[in-house]
Amino acid sequence: MFFIKLFFIFAATLPLAADVFFVPGWRTGFSGRDGCVRILKDIYPGEKIIVKSWDSLQNWQTTKINAEKQTGQLLAEILAMPDSQRQKLILIGHSIGAKIVVDVLHELARKQMRIHSMALLGGAMPDDYPHINTALRAINNYCCIIYNPDDLVLKLLFPLDNNSRTPLGTNGWSGKNDRVFEAKAHSDRSGFFNHYAYIYLEELDRLVETLPPPPQKIIVLQDEKNHARIPADRIFWLTEDTFREWKLQKNAVSGKYRIIDPGNVRRASGNKKKMQDSFQHIREQLQKYLQPTSSQP
Repeated sequence: MFFIKLFFIFAATLPLAADVFFVPGWRTGFSGRDGCVRILKDIYPGEKIIVKSWDSLQNWQTTKINAEKQTGQLLAEILAMPDSQRQKLILIGHSIGAKIVVDVLHELARKQMRIHSMALLGGAMPDDYPHINTALRAINNYCCIIYNPDDLVLKLLFPLDNNSRTPLGTNGWSGKNDRVFEAKAHSDRSGFFNHYAYIYLEELDRLVETLPPPPQKIIVLQDEKNHARIPADRIFWLTEDTFREWKLQKNAVSGKYRIIDPGNVRRASGNKKKMQDSFQHIREQLQKYLQPTSSQP
C-alpha cells in the first residue's frame, strides 16, 4: 500500500504534456485530418495532439455559420480548463479553422487569460482582421503564420465573399508584432490543391525549429538577489530599452534598474551597468533566431 501511494504522489509531480488543439478548415475530411496529426506529432513530440473536429463539410455559407458555433464551443472548453493547463495550450487552425482560433483568443484576451501559443495556417480571414491584434494579447509566447501566394482557394474564392479583401493566408499579416513569425509555404502542388493543410503544416515544422526559446529559458544575468519571479509593478519605473517585449527599466526615485520579461515578470534587478550588460546578453540570445517579420513578398 505504501508503494502504491508513493507511485501516485510521484505521478502527480510529473509535468503534464501540453495539449495541442488542431482546428481543421473547410472540407477537411477524416483522412486529411489523420495526415495532419502525423505531422503535428513530429512538430510537437511528446505533446497531446487533439483534433477539434466540427461540421466543416457543408457548403461555404453553412460552414461559416458552423464555424461561429464551433468558436463558442471551443471557447467554453478552454474557459473551463484549469489555468495551469490553459497556459500550456497550443492552438493551431487551418483555413477558416484559423479564424476560429483567432476569435477564441480574442475573447480570452478580453478576459485577461492566456495560452502558450498559436499557429495560423492559410488563414481564411482578412489580412487586416482586427481580432488578430487582440488575440496576440492572449498568448505567452509566439504566433506562427504560414501563408501561400499560390493557394487559389484563398486567392480566387475568398475575395468573392469578403468584398475583395486580401486573405491572411496568401501574403501574411498586414501588421507587425514581435511575437509574430511568418513563413511562406513551399509546395509542388498547383491550383486549388495548394490549400491542403499538410502543405502548411510542413512549413510550420520548419519554422518552429527556428523560433526563439520561451522567456523562462532565456539566461538572465543577475546582480542583486532575485529570489522569485514576481509580477512587475508599474509605479515610478521608466523604460529605457526594449527588445522583443523584454524591457530594461529605471526607477525614477531610487535610480535602480530592473529587467522585465514579456510576461511582465521581473527577472533581474541591480545597478545600471550590470543590468545593461544583462539586457545586452538577452538581446544576443534572441538575435540568434529568426527575426520576426510583417508580411513578406
